[in-house]
Amino acid sequence: MGIRKIEDEIDLREAMKKKAAELKLKDMEAKASTENFTKERLTELAKNHGVILALTPELKEEVKALQKKFNIPSSKIITEQITENDVLKKFSKIDHENLGMLAYQRILMQKEEIGVGLLPISKVYGLVNTGILKGILELKDLAKALKMLKKNHIIDDLQELDSGIVMVRFFPVQYTGDQVKVVGVAKEKGFISIEDVCIALNWSQDRAIETLKSLEQTGVAKLRESLLKGKQWYFPSL
Repeated sequence: MGIRKIEDEIDLREAMKKKAAELKLKDMEAKASTENFTKERLTELAKNHGVILALTPELKEEVKALQKKFNIPSSKIITEQITENDVLKKFSKIDHENLGMLAYQRILMQKEEIGVGLLPISKVYGLVNTGILKGILELKDLAKALKMLKKNHIIDDLQELDSGIVMVRFFPVQYTGDQVKVVGVAKEKGFISIEDVCIALNWSQDRAIETLKSLEQTGVAKLRESLLKGKQWYFPSL
């Protein structure tokens, strides 16, 4: 056996060891995230979003009680945590059903996203285009996966704005058509004022304020106020 071939085999073994260590670390992180999923978070999701993450066996009784209390269908009880390894099949093929559930679970598990039911598909893509999926996953794969979620009544809706942006409504949080219109107007700059809304949509000031405040309350928009610019609502997801 030549020296070059021996070196290649050594490099391959080292790469395999490194990959195995990375996968083990990811599994440990995933396990830790589910163990830290408290009863309070479980109740919050059930109450606000009508879904239960039944990933922790110790919370089995709480899951049953919450399902009965909030009348949650079995289709909205998630019993298995999806990872990137579940999405990527042989020959770099994508399991679209698992991809959709990966996106859905990551939205649920990230505290800063809880309560935010309306997101542009680009933001969702950023949450799943990670690890072994990076460089392989395409936006069209995610679009297909989200359509499957909608068909299975797991997410609430997909809407394409006039600007071409696809908005994903993960939870039935009573978003109105007015909110979708305001997001469309804010798309160009990433922020908007009351006056911008009134001019662009020919609305009254009261209607604009009411819609902007509802977007702020659900976390889609953030209010910033200054002496020079007055009140402006920023849309981090855009």
